[in-house]
Amino acid sequence: MNIIQLGRNALLHPLDFFYDIQFKGNSKVIGAIIIILLAVAVRVLSLMATGFSFQTKEPYQISVLMQAVWIIVPWLLWSISNWGVSTIIDGEGKFIDVLSGSAFVFVPYVCFMLPVAVVSNFMTLSESLIIGGATWFIYLWVAFLVLTKTKIIHDFELSKTIWITILTIIGMFVIMFIGLLIFGLVNQAISFIIDLYKEMSFRL
Repeated sequence: MNIIQLGRNALLHPLDFFYDIQFKGNSKVIGAIIIILLAVAVRVLSLMATGFSFQTKEPYQISVLMQAVWIIVPWLLWSISNWGVSTIIDGEGKFIDVLSGSAFVFVPYVCFMLPVAVVSNFMTLSESLIIGGATWFIYLWVAFLVLTKTKIIHDFELSKTIWITILTIIGMFVIMFIGLLIFGLVNQAISFIIDLYKEMSFRL
């Protein structure tokens, strides 16, 4: 099954698609990586293609690396946190299923964000409600797929799915806090070693 068919199934038949990931062992890792790379490309291109009236950044201010971070880091954080929280609360999904399933929730973003950006070139600020509404519709579609993925892959009831989603978001912030804390400690340790080496070199 090629990436176009996978994307179409995730878009039009999300229940069956995520069921296949959970119960038929189709983790579709390669397709998931392609979707994430496409999401990064779409984010960069949509920022560059957005109409002048709606632009928040000039093209020369757009960093591909930073835009990749805005897609890849939340994907990884969500996958790790969701798998960790769900494992504690009797979730059935394996990490590889959560990782690949979490990538395919970006399919609406990949399919529709760039066309919305292009259409914005033909609109004025007085019509910003249309562009804003279309953008929010895409984000809500992605959120719907996130909930659907969590429910199907972990075999939860709706109420438990919402609760797990909230805990997952909290877990993402906890992971980020711990990551920043470790980064700060490692950075201080490296600085201390470098300063110590310079001091010993100077004395010798």
